[in-house]
Amino acid sequence: MSRNAPVRGGGGKYPPSKHIDPMAQESDSDEEIDDEEEEEVDILEVMQDMGLNQRRKIYALKGLLKKYRDMRRLFKDEMHALELKFLVSDKEMFEARRQVIAGEREVTAEEVAAVQVATTESTVEDIPSDDEKEEKKPRKGVTIVTPADEKAKTALQLAGESATGGIPEFWLTAMKNNEVLEGMITERDEEALKFLTDITTEYIDNEPRKGFTLAFHFAKNEYFSNSTLSKKYFMLDDETVIDDDEQTLDKVEGCEIDWTSVEKKLTIVIKTKKQRHKSGKGVRIVQREEKCPSFFNFFTAPVEPEDEEEEDEEELPYEDALEMDYEAGLAVRQNLIPRAVHYYSGKAIEEIAAGLNFPFGEEDEEEEDEEEEEESEEEEVVAKPIRGGARGGRGAAQPPAKAGGKDCKQQ
Repeated sequence: MSRNAPVRGGGGKYPPSKHIDPMAQESDSDEEIDDEEEEEVDILEVMQDMGLNQRRKIYALKGLLKKYRDMRRLFKDEMHALELKFLVSDKEMFEARRQVIAGEREVTAEEVAAVQVATTESTVEDIPSDDEKEEKKPRKGVTIVTPADEKAKTALQLAGESATGGIPEFWLTAMKNNEVLEGMITERDEEALKFLTDITTEYIDNEPRKGFTLAFHFAKNEYFSNSTLSKKYFMLDDETVIDDDEQTLDKVEGCEIDWTSVEKKLTIVIKTKKQRHKSGKGVRIVQREEKCPSFFNFFTAPVEPEDEEEEDEEELPYEDALEMDYEAGLAVRQNLIPRAVHYYSGKAIEEIAAGLNFPFGEEDEEEEDEEEEEESEEEEVVAKPIRGGARGGRGAAQPPAKAGGKDCKQQ
């Protein structure tokens, strides 16, 4: 991903035209210069061998393109103004959500009724087919409940019994259900992220073109003294850009985390090593810090190395790290913040799964059931004893083939 807009190369003069230019070439305005810099092809060179009528038509098409760009800029300006207008109501709703999650206020009957009405209206009654009317045999299954899951369930039940109990670990659960963020969270991070009370976003200088800020708000905890951890994404404020999708990321700014102690610093691990004295007498213990995976590395912006040789081979190249960082920022701003309850409840995961399964339809489910029945019949046939198998004859059971001819060992 490129951080800078493309620049037209070549410092020499353009070759002289073979035809008389019907349009005056006196435009030196900044806007037209910018338009020329965007062109990857030297249009004057291309137009050298064109006839007069062709050149006039090309200039007319360029005029239409300029008109289109002007209209798109006007559209963007009005869209951004409308976005800022509704941003006020968005903040009010997000603040109400924060209060409900924290248990600072009770849920009103109108809020609950609105969801129930929407659910009822969106319900579609399916007409079962003849095959679906047949009752399927229940499948046996085993559910493993860990002590941590049981503890979380108990906390949620206790909170649910109280009208102002709040929702424990709301944001941690929502983040773990996000396909981009869940891979960034380690087991060590989870204890600290339980203190996360809210995530908010706002435009830099209240201007959508300039970029946005993400703010993670934390309750008082034993890991760091910051009440808010922030991340800023600055975009190139280029007026020649027509669509928001074409905006280029300029730079990223993180924040410094004030860890309460080295032991609580989640972005490092402390490794202990014994060193023997040169004289051979005595042993001393040396501790050193090493970087480790952690969600809180998100608040350290990728740094572009001054020299390519200085780039750490173990770390991602700068461009790749910047792109992944921006992807995580967009996942928080565009998906997690507005649809947090969907991620908390797992609804977003169901939607993603439904989207993946949509092209295949329900016929695949029936085929899977038929395949399972065929496999069970095959297993019954294979289970019959075969002569000679006990003594290693022709019917002796063979060991399963090893992938690649090697055993898979746990590192």
